[in-house]
Amino acid sequence: MVIKKLTKPAFARRDVARTPTAVAHRRARSHSLAPEHIGEAGSVALLAVSIVGLALFITGIAILISGVTMGSRYTGTTPPPNLASLGTGPIIGGALLSLFSVVLVGAAAAVLADVGRARPVAAALCAVGALLGTAGVVIVMSQAGGDQVLAGALVVLTVIFAASALVLFRTPR
Repeated sequence: MVIKKLTKPAFARRDVARTPTAVAHRRARSHSLAPEHIGEAGSVALLAVSIVGLALFITGIAILISGVTMGSRYTGTTPPPNLASLGTGPIIGGALLSLFSVVLVGAAAAVLADVGRARPVAAALCAVGALLGTAGVVIVMSQAGGDQVLAGALVVLTVIFAASALVLFRTPR
């Protein structure tokens, strides 16, 4: 005795075709550690800005200390007549550089914490850093016997700031 198996017809299946309005738009998920509100390029820019900001803070403190201890360099020799005013420039410059670096790292941390309007502020600070780096390269290279190592470091700093500003000015997708 042969028993025939009963099956459903193919056209009765509901999962074969969907209507065009029921198309699901799934967002592509990445498996990175970058927060979703920043994105891949933004997280790289924030990391670079944070590292450069920390390096600028250390440099600013070193310049400030160099200005404060300017008089001790002339012990045992005849000091110049304007010794009291020689340290003023490095003290002010080191303090301003340290302040700028603290604000820069704070802005990067604010973008990472998703604080409102922090992204354009961080981008503007990066743009200011790029402009100051460009001015530094011009000043260093316009002096007689300009220091090429310092100018090269300033060019790298300028490129990092400019690229970070462009990435941070771009609206996240």
